[in-house]
Amino acid sequence: MQRSPSPRGLMGMEDKTRSRGPRALVLAALAPLVLTLAACGEVRAPGVGGPETAVGATTATDSMTGISPGPGRQPATTLPAASAPQAFADRAKVVADAFRATGSPDAPAGLVLLSPWADVAFETDAQKVAWLAGKVDFGPGVPDDQVGVSQMTLPDGSERPVDLLGPRESVTRALQGAGGDCSGVAADDCRLTLKRATPTTTQVTTNEGEATVPAWSFTVDGMSRPIVVVATAPGPLDRPVPRPLAGLPPAPAGFSSADSLDAVSGSTITVRIGHGACDRDLTGHAVEFDDVVVVGATHTPPDPGTMCTMEYLLTPSTVQLAEPLGDRVVLDVVSGKTLLLGVPPM
Repeated sequence: MQRSPSPRGLMGMEDKTRSRGPRALVLAALAPLVLTLAACGEVRAPGVGGPETAVGATTATDSMTGISPGPGRQPATTLPAASAPQAFADRAKVVADAFRATGSPDAPAGLVLLSPWADVAFETDAQKVAWLAGKVDFGPGVPDDQVGVSQMTLPDGSERPVDLLGPRESVTRALQGAGGDCSGVAADDCRLTLKRATPTTTQVTTNEGEATVPAWSFTVDGMSRPIVVVATAPGPLDRPVPRPLAGLPPAPAGFSSADSLDAVSGSTITVRIGHGACDRDLTGHAVEFDDVVVVGATHTPPDPGTMCTMEYLLTPSTVQLAEPLGDRVVLDVVSGKTLLLGVPPM
């Protein structure tokens, strides 16, 4: 139901959860996963749904950095946040209007995977960069893809038969969205070799609780722990994939995207901002509407002629809303994509 625009006043930290239909039900189910994402306070998932209200903000207190920067440069662990400048507020209104015109994608039906497809315990920065860049090779001990059938144990303890993906296809799915170069890492070190694949099971988080699913355990050259990748074929267990809003005009220069929603506590939300290594004056912002909250950051581009590594960094920023998020949708100011609590950046 579309609500008439209305300004928002500053309120306390108490939670005001509103119900706006089936989309809110699925997104509210994300809450169990993210209870661990905040040290204290109540963590809730965003839901769905005016003039906008640009809000003030605080500096993040936790550190959730993305790809490590190059040698000799210390990563920023948090970004400051502040009230949105007029240009950001104007862009936020464009995004909110486009969202209302298009509507959010249909909520996934059935069991929804909230964990990543792969459980990876990186031991070095080079391993992390290689995985995020998709620099993965298969050794002779990893067979070609093969079909099969197994069982998954649902959160209520019941079992369901599931088709399986082969080891290579499972890894390919887990690496969807990976890309980029190996800046800051020697080319010879920016490569993971999967030597062997062994059938196993793994526990994952879903919108209904913990489930046990078939998986592949990969022995990796140079890593003491295996990489475990979910092997269930599409259908009984899927992950929501936030997508950019179709037809949204490009964002002006000087805007940085919010790539994930990492935590919600009352009126405080933490997002991870994607930015370049030499972007200056990075500051997180949020603009509130009755049905959505648009988040992102602004920055000053590097000075002309500045030598800068080709890196894409993810750094958290915590913004303070005028009132609790409740069931409002959180949108990225650059792409317009819906940010779902607990779903990591693509």
